[in-house]
Amino acid sequence: MAKTMIDNPRENRILAALSAEEIGRLADDLELVALPLGQVLYECGDTLGYVYFPTTCIVSLVFITENGSSAELAMTGNDGLVGIPLILGGGTTTHRCVVQSAGNAYRLRVEILRWELAPASGLQYLALRYIQALMTQMAQTVVCNRHHTVDQQLCRWLLLSFDRLPGNHLNMTQELIANMLGVRREAVTEAAGKLQAAGLIQYSRGHIAILDRGGLEARVCECYGTVKKEFDRLFLPMQAPPAVCRKRPEPGNLRQRAETLLERTLAKTPTNPGETTRLLHELQVHQIELELHNEELRRAYDEADALRSRYADIYDFAPVGYFTLDGQGSIVDLNLAGAILLGIKRSEKARHRFAAAVAPEYLAEFNRFLGTMRDAKTKKICEVSLVPNGQRGEAVVHIEAVSDESGRECRMVVTDITAEKQVEKTLGEREAYLRAVLDNFPFMVWLKDTESRFLAVNLPLARNFGLPSVEALVGKTDFDLTPRDLAEACRAADRSVLESGEQALVEARLGEAGDARWFETYRSPVTIDGKRVGTVGFARDITHRHRLLKELEESERIHRELITKLPVGVAIVQDGIVRYLNDRAAVLLGWSPEDGVGQSILSFLHEADRPRIMAICERRLRGDAAPDAYEARIIHRSGQMLLCRLHVSAARWEGQVAALTVLEDVGESKQVGPDSRSVRRTHLPDTECAVVATLTGMRLGVRTCPDQAWFSA
Repeated sequence: MAKTMIDNPRENRILAALSAEEIGRLADDLELVALPLGQVLYECGDTLGYVYFPTTCIVSLVFITENGSSAELAMTGNDGLVGIPLILGGGTTTHRCVVQSAGNAYRLRVEILRWELAPASGLQYLALRYIQALMTQMAQTVVCNRHHTVDQQLCRWLLLSFDRLPGNHLNMTQELIANMLGVRREAVTEAAGKLQAAGLIQYSRGHIAILDRGGLEARVCECYGTVKKEFDRLFLPMQAPPAVCRKRPEPGNLRQRAETLLERTLAKTPTNPGETTRLLHELQVHQIELELHNEELRRAYDEADALRSRYADIYDFAPVGYFTLDGQGSIVDLNLAGAILLGIKRSEKARHRFAAAVAPEYLAEFNRFLGTMRDAKTKKICEVSLVPNGQRGEAVVHIEAVSDESGRECRMVVTDITAEKQVEKTLGEREAYLRAVLDNFPFMVWLKDTESRFLAVNLPLARNFGLPSVEALVGKTDFDLTPRDLAEACRAADRSVLESGEQALVEARLGEAGDARWFETYRSPVTIDGKRVGTVGFARDITHRHRLLKELEESERIHRELITKLPVGVAIVQDGIVRYLNDRAAVLLGWSPEDGVGQSILSFLHEADRPRIMAICERRLRGDAAPDAYEARIIHRSGQMLLCRLHVSAARWEGQVAALTVLEDVGESKQVGPDSRSVRRTHLPDTECAVVATLTGMRLGVRTCPDQAWFSA
């Protein structure tokens, strides 16, 4: 059973803004039609027979190239009308009009529309305002397609579509969206997947619904805001000027109206019967018909002149330069922006060739470009630099050109992109500097998204995986580059950093036992606008350092073991305090190595020898020579007295100067009383020097002399 269409013309914003008189005059001529998804209203070059006022559908204006590629120029919904060439006085279109969202629309025959577009009429006023807004949408679409990502383009397209629909749902396949945006379907699939993963939209089987409009508006580029602002400015409120009240002379009732006027004219005069009367009647009717036609022709000429004047203003005051060149490259016509760009007078345009303004290094390229335009059937694009003139410096321009039907003239749209190129150059230089810094780091650097996909890496990381360039790593994950167990460990580390928000520094051994290497890895979360969007990491090979540390630890262990097991006593003394005793020294002193550490060296020296040792210390401090080996009496913890030969040399202990003392037992161990002096050798030469500072408890320093080491406080 067919569904009955229930609609109202005032659901279209232009029709809703018309006065009651105008909408009443159009009511009988507005035809409600249902437009299914994909229906083509006009093809390129078609003669327009109707103008459409959408209410619940959306129509896309699509440009189709010769190779079948397509891109959307703009979209029209309940905010406007389809059939702009009719408003501007044309009768054909240069693009395709296709229904991108099914729904209803009202259509109006072209002959009725042209009559209603009378000067100062409400429909004309509103239609021209809509054209101005549509031009803004087209311009922003060009900018968006050139400078913004597919994600941002998709957000803009979805928001503009839903602004023109009464509900929150849209039936649209990814293939149609790709055709509208002029990109590959895979790019749309990836972009839609990101939006769905972020919880912004829901997409399934060609059905799209917005879940978080605020999130979409946060991701969209500025193009959406610019277009929306312009539509709001021109259509809120949408009030047309007072309509001109007049009878519309439709071709269908022209004869009837002529008959009526004739009857009024002859009402006061008698008529003669017969053939003569009938012929006279016909002539008079045809005369009135011709007068009505002439009146309409005059009005049509007046309207065409007004439209031509408006078009001339749009042409002259456009923000880009329009040029028409002949086969030799001479300027046939140009607008005001073009004259300012070249710094010439419009009245002298025939004297100039566009190539004269092109910089010499780009002249050959521009001439080849013009040569290809003679036989080209599609739009061609190039970029050249213009030489400085009195109004500006050197400029970079973007040229889009098409040839006329005969191929004798070339029409160009020239846009000054100097500022954009300067920004691109600055950004390129900055990126090159950053890339040089990253690539010359002595370690590997990477940036990942929340799914652990590489967004950017430096050259050392690419070389580590045997890849020729950093671009080869972008988009890959650890699972594409490393064994699964290692990749899972890296993924877990990334997630831990993202969830905790804390930095992490770890050391790990990678590889088999025979080919293992040690790496130090640092990870940190990346936060933008309070949201964690990925991780940044650094890694460096510390295998050499790790081996050196192991070798150092082994060397220290060997030396400690060697000193500990020496058959002579070894003690390290610093600031008069024992810092280390080996096993033999501990036996000689009667203390365990642990208990002896921290004792004063004077407590091990015989009391009678202390004054002499102190005197020797004073001599040493004055710079007098003293031997590095001498004999002294050492007191064992049990009370025994030992005669030992001490060998003293300077050493460093924990970063400070210390005395390395070797104790050699040279006498028999004897048990002596407190006053006993009977030892094997009871007299020591005055020239002997004790450990000097090691026996005084004073702070030590070390200096080197030709044949001896000595200590100073």
